[in-house]
Amino acid sequence: MEATQPEQQPASDPFRAALAMDPAGVQERTITVVARCLDRKLSEVQLASTLWDDLDAESLDMLDIVYSLERSFVIRLPRLNLIQRATDLFGESTIVEGSTVTAKGLAVLKASMPEVPESFFQPNMKLHEFRKAVSVKSLVRVVERCLGANAALRCKVCQGEPRQVPDFPMEICCAQCGATMELPSGEDIVISDLLRVGAELGIPPVAVASKAAATETSGT
Repeated sequence: MEATQPEQQPASDPFRAALAMDPAGVQERTITVVARCLDRKLSEVQLASTLWDDLDAESLDMLDIVYSLERSFVIRLPRLNLIQRATDLFGESTIVEGSTVTAKGLAVLKASMPEVPESFFQPNMKLHEFRKAVSVKSLVRVVERCLGANAALRCKVCQGEPRQVPDFPMEICCAQCGATMELPSGEDIVISDLLRVGAELGIPPVAVASKAAATETSGT
């Protein structure tokens, strides 16, 4: 029996095109997406623009931005914000105390968000103040991290590189053998980065809320 041949790779593959973008291209596309989602002129959106204060984004706007960035770059972005995920990972009392971010929580945020000026992370910072730190540059950082995970992805069957499945914008397969592949989880990327930061700061995790860790624990 002849081996099944993979479909011919289309001339235009948004997945591969996104991986080929340089940092300036990623920044420009991110700014374009944010401007479109917030109905702003491109000139009004800068890398340093904060989403909630400078651009007046609301919760529904953020959902639209995440959805649009995912499809524009063919990535899976995290759904929980950094404080929520850090609380799950290191324990609530380690990261927050009442409505205040603890000293360890501030250290985790500062190390995880290098694009934010250190002066923003002041002692006794309130939880509701955290979102003021999120800027267009924060989105660029997360997009670039997800693109890096996409670039490292290889087929488990033949070690081939992935490509986008034609007519299915958020599905990928092996360009060599056609095997189905999964986009890296933004949640798992955040957890991996937080574990690294925690190790550097000497903050041990109390739980690892990733699918991979749960699978290892169950032995399945």
